[in-house]
Amino acid sequence: MHEDEKRDPMPPPDATPEEIGEFWDTHSLADYWDETHEVEFEVNLKSTQNPTPSAPDQKKDISMSDETKPDLLATTEDTSNTALDAASDLILDSTIPAPIRRNVLKALDRLGSALIDIPVGALERRSAEKRSESEARIKITEVVNAQIIEQIKVDPEFPQRASNTFAKKILREQYNLETILGFATDILKKTKADNSTNENTSEQNKEQAADPTNQDENTNEEKTIDDDWFNVFEKEGSQKSSEDMQRRFGRVLAGEIEKPGSYSIKAVKILSELDQNIAALFKKLCSACVVYGVFRIPGAVVHDARVSSLGGNAGANALRKYGLGFGQLNILNEYDLIISDYNSWSDYNLCIVSQDNSVPFPFQYQGKHWVLSPLPERDNKSELRISGVALSHVGRELFHIVDQDPMPQYREDLKKFFLEQKLQMAEVQLQTELSPDGKAVFYSVKWL
Repeated sequence: MHEDEKRDPMPPPDATPEEIGEFWDTHSLADYWDETHEVEFEVNLKSTQNPTPSAPDQKKDISMSDETKPDLLATTEDTSNTALDAASDLILDSTIPAPIRRNVLKALDRLGSALIDIPVGALERRSAEKRSESEARIKITEVVNAQIIEQIKVDPEFPQRASNTFAKKILREQYNLETILGFATDILKKTKADNSTNENTSEQNKEQAADPTNQDENTNEEKTIDDDWFNVFEKEGSQKSSEDMQRRFGRVLAGEIEKPGSYSIKAVKILSELDQNIAALFKKLCSACVVYGVFRIPGAVVHDARVSSLGGNAGANALRKYGLGFGQLNILNEYDLIISDYNSWSDYNLCIVSQDNSVPFPFQYQGKHWVLSPLPERDNKSELRISGVALSHVGRELFHIVDQDPMPQYREDLKKFFLEQKLQMAEVQLQTELSPDGKAVFYSVKWL
């Protein structure tokens, strides 16, 4: 919400818990962040006591078998504490830009558990809301169970077993979401720490999630994560139980918190659809990609990302020896990760070092930065077109969350391909700085 938009006043200090709960059922604390204030308090993070008297009753009322209840609840609560503690630290850290703190708060608001309290005094209203929601769900479940027994005349143990299964499903989904939230906050904290280091060293940070230079003009300060995006993310993320997928969803969430709009709803849905085999195939493709764009930090503005067919035709199996044959490319195309023309081309002349030892756009390969140094016999007027398999818009979005594997054979063949164009592929270290208006990035190259 923009500051100039009319908003409802918050409940007065003498409001009843019911009135407070009704208000926060339809409002978000992210829209009232300017009315909060800093507080000082002490928190015992090692305490084993329940912070809220109602918490034990809540856990008791959730019908679960004795064999599964202790372990699942304990695991969920441990994960909740870790994720919420980390998110709370970010929200209260005044060194982090306000838009990012607001988006962390919104993520906490949407993904935080109803099983525990938020251990931050500044968020007490939200904690009360969560407790109210949890109690309401429990009471509704009890009423529904009674109605089922009355209407269909089944053994009372049947709805009890159904309730057990449903409760375990809800807890498992909540555990998945808060694990994802934990990964996202870890990435954001690492980004903050590395940014502090990079201010002095200009070193690159591999895990950072989004580039602040890739913001919409004059609007980046006001952007928050879209509610429709969160609806899809919450639905898809709650079903991800493997650590690899949770980590990828965590990277997406971190990128969206830093820069809303970094990942489309379609990208979230496609990521959710990738099974282990398709994810491994996409990882192989990304491991062979050459990418050029704005590389102030990884995840910036990508102008082109493709796997060079090295002078051949990928549609005619030129990349089969690298595990990217025609059949594999068709699968990736079915998931909208690559475009349908397997032999499209892009102009990479901007990656060639000029006579004054400058380069408009270095390119990235295997997480490192490279330039193309012309050999003496190269004609300066020659074009450099790289043909091959281009990533789609969604593919470029998801490229940044994929860990890449070494591909030594392809790397050597790529260097040979450039040598045939009278160009030497050279790794460099980049030092970058922004123009005063923040719209342009300047590179200076340090040869390695």
